Formats: sequence, C-alpha cells, structure tokens
Amino acid sequence: MTVSIPPKDRPPSVSWAVSSERQPDAFEIYRDSFAELGEVRDVADNGRSGFSSRTRAHLFGPSIIARANSSTQTLAREAEHIRRSGIDHISVIVNLTDTIGDCDGETLRAEAGSVQFRDLSRPSVSSMSSIDMVTVMIPRAAVPGWLLARGVHGLVLPGSSAGGRLVASHLLTMADVAGRLSDAEGSAGIEAAFVIAERFLGHQRSVAPGHADAIHRTIRERAMALLDSQPPDARWSAATVAVAIGVSRTSLYRAFESTGGVRTYVLRRRLARAYAALRGRRGLSPSVELIGQRNGFPDRRSFVQAFRGQFGMSPDDVAPSEVQLDLSSGGLAATRAMHDVLADWIRTGEAA
Repeated sequence: MTVSIPPKDRPPSVSWAVSSERQPDAFEIYRDSFAELGEVRDVADNGRSGFSSRTRAHLFGPSIIARANSSTQTLAREAEHIRRSGIDHISVIVNLTDTIGDCDGETLRAEAGSVQFRDLSRPSVSSMSSIDMVTVMIPRAAVPGWLLARGVHGLVLPGSSAGGRLVASHLLTMADVAGRLSDAEGSAGIEAAFVIAERFLGHQRSVAPGHADAIHRTIRERAMALLDSQPPDARWSAATVAVAIGVSRTSLYRAFESTGGVRTYVLRRRLARAYAALRGRRGLSPSVELIGQRNGFPDRRSFVQAFRGQFGMSPDDVAPSEVQLDLSSGGLAATRAMHDVLADWIRTGEAA
C-alpha cells in the first residue's frame, strides 16, 4: 500500500491491496481504517478468510475519485459517524454489482451499473454482494445547486437507462486514466459528470450558459481559492472577500447559501485544517493550543468549543495518523488499508 508523491502536474494518489490470505488481520485493519467514514458490517467469517480489498484513489483539487474492489459487505454511515468525521460532501457512486440499502429512511435499490448519489451529511446503509465501484466525493460547495435542490440523497440513475450508462462509462474511464491526468483535467472530468447527468435528471436551464447556478459556483470557487490561500488566522469579512474577488456582498451571500454561509464555510475550513494537523502530530507535538492558534483560534477554550461543536469530540481525542512520510522512498508507505487518509483528504481538500 502506498501514497505517492506525484510529478508537479499530477494529482496525489493512494493505493492498497490487502487480503486475509496474505495478512490474517487484513479485515480488522480495513474495518478500523474505515471507522473514519462509517462502519463495515456483514463480512463473511468476520473477514478471517476470503476477505480482500483493493483501492486506488486520486485527489483532484478538493475532490476525490477512487476505484475500489472488495468482498461482500454492508457499509453504514450513521449520525455518530457523520458528526465525528466532519465530512460534508456529496458522493457519486457507480457500483458494478447490485446495491440495496437505506438513505435516511428511504429504501435504496440500485441495479449493477447504476449511478447513485449520496449526501454524506445524512445517514445511509448500503449492502453489496461485492464491491466493484468508482466513487467520487465532491465538496457541497462545488456541487451544482439544481442537484442539491432536487434532493440528492438516494437519487439513482438506473444502469439500464441511457443516462446511467453514459455517466457510469464516463466515471469508469476517468478512474482508469486518473493517474495520467493533470489536476485541471481531473477536475474538469469530474465537473463533466454533472453536466452529463443534468440532462438525464430532467433539469431545465431557465437561462442560457451564464445562468445563476454557474455564476454562483464560480463565485464560490474564487472565494474558496482566496480563503484557502491565506494564513488560517487571516481576518476576512464577507465585505473584504467580496471586494477581493470583485463581486457584491449580495452575490457572495447568495453563492454560499447552499453551504450555510461564508462564515460557516470559513469556520469549517479552519476546523478541517486543525483536524488534519492533529492527525499529523507525532506524540503531543505540536500542542492542541498551538494547533488552535495556527488555525485562527485565540485560546484553547474557543478552539475546543468550536471543535466539539463540529466533530462531537475534543481535539485531544483525535488519534494521530499511522502513515509516515518517507522521503528516502519518494512517498508515503504503510502496511494497511488507508480510508482514514482519504477522510483527511476529504476534510481538507488537500494531501498531507
């Protein structure tokens, strides 16, 4: 299993291939790494034999595309996982085997090859005879507003439909060639999946190409790029952000309505970066207080209060990552499944 440091124009990637035949505790390690995202259930023989998992994932901008194969299992993401993970993304899934489950009380049935949509801020349970899938995870702020307004959680484009086949084919091809794409190409490819899905999900544009949703997405992207490029303790108000990117405050507010507002976005980004820093600690260094200060919190009390409000736990409870940077080998190396590394990427939109 490796995390690679790519050439300058290539995205960071992570990969692993584990099995109970070669590693008796492979399933336990897999299950524990997945705890950052949810719970693994219903694995035959409790993973002691016949269990395997292969995954390769790439980070394009703030979005991830992953190709995964694994044994029969149920994946559950419930309220406790949602709060502790601090992840507020939309997931697009193409599974080449049938999926049944539940999306926040609504029954899910998706035939092999269907395109499934999940809101990762809401509970879901999915049971699969095997995992042979492509998953794309996108920050809510980067998802088209028309799709969020439709009620994305549990939405399915059937594999038997023209739209399902076309979007599935696009994402499967993207996953196959992701390692050869630049960051810009990968990000454009992910956005293209939504453009393709738009027609088949029945969304009708009320205005030509410069419609409000596209404008709002552009404003969000410009504002996010600006805020993410600044030191965490930089003092930004909605007014100064609007001036810096050349829009009105009203346009800025409207663009961020789907994410809870500019202030909420900034707070979540600061907390996500703090979470990643806590995961990257070696022992107790740097201290919780210093990490909080580096991310814009003036004292321990305000940091702990905000962190607990977002993740439902104290920053002292965040376990450090087991992945170590090995510069001599030109990358990161581990002997385990690394869903927790993917969770760190999702939270921060960047590789550690």
